[in-house]
Amino acid sequence: MKQEKHPKIGIGMPVLNGEAVIGRALDDLLDQTFTDFEIVVCDNASEDRTRAIVESYMEKDERIRLLAFDERADIMLSFKRAYDNCSAPYFLFAPADDRWYRGFLEETLAVLERNPDIIACTGRVAFISRGRFSHITSGTRPLMGDTRQNLASYMSDPAENARAFSLIRHRALEGAFPKAEYPGWDFQMIARTLPKGRYCEIPRVLAERDTTTYAAYLKHAEAYFGWSPLRFFPLSRTAIEVWRDRRIPKSLPLARALVRLVVSSHLSYAAMRLPRWHRFLLALLGRDFQTRIAARQRAGDADQTESGG
Repeated sequence: MKQEKHPKIGIGMPVLNGEAVIGRALDDLLDQTFTDFEIVVCDNASEDRTRAIVESYMEKDERIRLLAFDERADIMLSFKRAYDNCSAPYFLFAPADDRWYRGFLEETLAVLERNPDIIACTGRVAFISRGRFSHITSGTRPLMGDTRQNLASYMSDPAENARAFSLIRHRALEGAFPKAEYPGWDFQMIARTLPKGRYCEIPRVLAERDTTTYAAYLKHAEAYFGWSPLRFFPLSRTAIEVWRDRRIPKSLPLARALVRLVVSSHLSYAAMRLPRWHRFLLALLGRDFQTRIAARQRAGDADQTESGG
């Protein structure tokens, strides 16, 4: 009888039409210095050779499993499928177009095992645009204060939310997914984990991600809001959901952070759609917001091979 294995780390890989990148992603993970893990590939009804490529890797390495879905899901459900099908004590979201340096799992796991109050750990993340280095995100900065401090710090500027791709304790994500997808759903997901512990950052680059243009995010928000006035404030739904969420402790600093988040998202919208209004607002609000918006709109026309959907 074959003995059932219980790996320490579960890696969930949501993918849609990822034939161009999934082999590279699997190579990076199989080359990790820490080896006690499983990779669960959740194929979101791909129409290319993604499944065949994964099956060829499965023949060589039994740590890989493929869950092939014939019905295409939205991005959030695709990520939730990946999480729900892993049960190891530690978990990693691993989109098929990301890259990981060889020590990523070993170094982040060591931090978590030494510090039971820390629920998630990542290295810094370099963003790549058109095959070239773009910037190192601020979205992995450590959140090491108390719960209310961390919530206010996080929601004031989640950046690209790269900390969602930390190595995290599996239990920390239990019940963290919102009921439905909306623009910024992943911000609420991370906010729900913060009462359970702190987020640590190893202060050197351990992973790479492709950039996604702000125009792509904006297109998604406009499709969601339609002609509602909320389209002018793309992260308004995020702020509303976080504030009404009973799992998230409230504070005056959090309220201020959410207002700042919504105003920042409106400035980003105005920069793309209402340039004159944007210039007026920048003059009114000052240089700090201008710096924030410039960072939010860094270059990058990378294809979205499903960083979930």
